[in-house]
Amino acid sequence: MFLSQAGWLQMTNAVFTSLPMFHLGTYLLPKTVIDQIDKYRKHCLWRGSNIGPPKAAWKMVCLPKEEGGLGVLNLKTQNEAMLLKNLHKFFNKVDTPWVQLIWDKHNGNGRLPSQIKKGSFWWRDNLKLLDAFKGMAVVNIQDGSTCLFWFDLWGGQAQNHTYPELFSFAKNKLLSVQKALEVEPFHRMFHLPLSEEAFQQMELLHQLLQEQHFSDSTDLWHYIWGSPLFSSKKAYLHLTGHAQVHAVFSWLWKSSCQNKYKVFFWLLLSNTGQEETLEHLFFQCPFAVSCWNLLHLQVPLQATVLEIMDSLAAQLRTPIFMNILILLCWTIWCTRNGVIFDNQSASLPSCKVFFKKELTLLLHRVKPKHQVRLEEWINSFG
Repeated sequence: MFLSQAGWLQMTNAVFTSLPMFHLGTYLLPKTVIDQIDKYRKHCLWRGSNIGPPKAAWKMVCLPKEEGGLGVLNLKTQNEAMLLKNLHKFFNKVDTPWVQLIWDKHNGNGRLPSQIKKGSFWWRDNLKLLDAFKGMAVVNIQDGSTCLFWFDLWGGQAQNHTYPELFSFAKNKLLSVQKALEVEPFHRMFHLPLSEEAFQQMELLHQLLQEQHFSDSTDLWHYIWGSPLFSSKKAYLHLTGHAQVHAVFSWLWKSSCQNKYKVFFWLLLSNTGQEETLEHLFFQCPFAVSCWNLLHLQVPLQATVLEIMDSLAAQLRTPIFMNILILLCWTIWCTRNGVIFDNQSASLPSCKVFFKKELTLLLHRVKPKHQVRLEEWINSFG
């Protein structure tokens, strides 16, 4: 079966990534299982019916498109993001039988999940994600029954970090806020006698506790994306993290070109060439320079691919510049392949005809507001 690289990417996402999705949302998959699925996905994406080395590192492929990747899901991260919904239900005491069962059996009398993990293998696997959940969730205290007094963020601070000297005297470091409220007098929470510094911190903490407004309602946990509603997609993005990448990756995926051109250009930007640098292949060899001169563009010498993109975008000064850059690189690539595999001659007139044909086809995909501008650009091209 012949598919372009974009077709194999679609096959990877639509089939091999989708198949385990139910299991990813049910329990924590062993690393060996995820590695085996990834092996199939890599084979589908890079090889298809051909044997050859990968064209880019798998870690890069699994980055979101806006982060410089191909947007293939990282199954380990997706697994964790989907299971975090169980902790969301647990801490918000959603009216579900399994939530009530776990609270009654393992977390009664003010005991909350911590480093000591109790319960079935399924629940213990969920509790492995407790730190990840607390890293993206903040509690809005109501009755204090789901919030650890010392370790969770309430009152705008984590008390074990704010009052470290007092924390060292605490009798029960894992009690809930609700249970702390029931301790009378307050100093019974600590081993006595207190140091002078710890005593001062105790008074400040007691004052903070008295300033909080409590009710009989269940605590409400909300998330760093500003909503009490849990989203596996947003959790996935949070767990993936964020890195600053060049704006060309955003330009690329927002362009109107076909996916096969976008994936081709992404491979160009990933700079995996070995025998011949991408800078020379597409921008600096005499034939490539002549092609860019057809558009009256000057390619800067001794520059990286990303620096060249910035320069060409500034020279074109049109909203459709990324489409033009992608299609001309595709034209250069196809022309060179014709020379190598089909014994064709690399001529500027044939290159110009091929490029204009691709631009004309783009008229059917470009946004309506850019169609007139693109038509004018094609007509001026000659």
